[in-house]
Amino acid sequence: MQKIITKILVGISILSLFSSTASAISLPATVPSVVYIQVIDSKGDVYTGSGFTISNDAIILTAAHVIIDPATNKPADHIEICTIESEYSAPWCYFLAGVLAYDTELDLAMIYPDYVMDSNRKKTGKQITVAEAQALKLPYVDFADNKPHLSDDIDILGFPQAAMSTAITLTKGAISGFIPLNKDITWAYTTDATINPGNSGGPAYDKNEKVVGVVSAVSTTGIGGNYGYIISNEIVYLWFQDLVKQKILNKDFVTNIFSNDYKSLENKNTKIFSDVDLNTKNAEAISYLKSVNIISGYDDGSFKPENPLNRAELLKILVNSALPTGEGDKIDKTKYRNCFPDVGQEWFAKYVCLAKEKGWVSGYPDGTFKPSNEINKVEAMKMLLETFQIPLAKPKTNPFSDVNTEAWYSKYIETAKNMGILEETGKVYGPAALITRGGISENIYRLALYITKLN
Repeated sequence: MQKIITKILVGISILSLFSSTASAISLPATVPSVVYIQVIDSKGDVYTGSGFTISNDAIILTAAHVIIDPATNKPADHIEICTIESEYSAPWCYFLAGVLAYDTELDLAMIYPDYVMDSNRKKTGKQITVAEAQALKLPYVDFADNKPHLSDDIDILGFPQAAMSTAITLTKGAISGFIPLNKDITWAYTTDATINPGNSGGPAYDKNEKVVGVVSAVSTTGIGGNYGYIISNEIVYLWFQDLVKQKILNKDFVTNIFSNDYKSLENKNTKIFSDVDLNTKNAEAISYLKSVNIISGYDDGSFKPENPLNRAELLKILVNSALPTGEGDKIDKTKYRNCFPDVGQEWFAKYVCLAKEKGWVSGYPDGTFKPSNEINKVEAMKMLLETFQIPLAKPKTNPFSDVNTEAWYSKYIETAKNMGILEETGKVYGPAALITRGGISENIYRLALYITKLN
């Protein structure tokens, strides 16, 4: 997990004063608990999202990607909190936010009103005190005691850009499916409710008008599926427990927000594989790919996310990603074999030979495929983009300081960077470095999100 805690002492003093419980209120009354978040990044670009108040101290929960500056992969220096008085009013941008905690792996963040903002969008006066935060009397949500079931109705509240309105927007749908962390814990819910950019970070309510999770406008069930994605309360709860251990949150705060139903999670297995849990880099991507049977790990129950891949292992993952769920196992191994001098009837032959037939791979100039060769990042990106037949961009400038436009692979890296499927956010890419199992999982997951957004 990547966590940044700002103003630790202030944060702890605020969190020690939360009220004892959050009572359920009707949806119209809780509408003002939803806030509009506006971010200006280091390049001057403006991004917007949603969030919702979870305590009487005006602590706001949102999605981490709402507040992240793409250039630094850290929270932006300028985050505005804009509140509304009712369902009819436009957001009023009055506060500059402080960041209490964030986690880019879980895509969760907590912010709070830190300063009042003047007409020039600059902070003015002193930091907002606990008493002043409480005096705002912002409505705050009540979390659902239990996770929803398949087909349960949900309401989404937020500020989607597509609504062409500054007022809050509500969309309705149902719980369409689940993305498990493991057999005990649900990572996320999928929904057919309309979710658009700007909804990210907002609340999803159940039929009892209680929050079941945090909305993300950029996540889906995967390739070919046009669904929204809601981070479950279980993941929020586990993240809060981790912050309690770090002395960022007060234990009573977590107890008061969540009922005893969630305390049982403290003793549950939170591992995706024996060596992958919520703290592991690329955990969300690995969890998702496992849930749709694209990856399966090793016989000992591990995944070994830092291990490099060879060409045969990578191609199996790519073919399983490109085909409908489960179809990779059904490839006719009697038909797809002996397609290269060094590819006969081995376990990987059906994947390699199918990929060759479809034009996804062509092998080396000497006619071989070299299935046991470990593969570097640029070779992996070439295979990934060609498997999914992604049109390639012609670089006009170097995409990274170590990726020159004259390099054969620059068009692949430029394309992948433009699509947002690379993890690298700095100036260096490291083209010769070997691709890892966790790294390619992240690339495939981000590509799945990108393709679904186009649909």
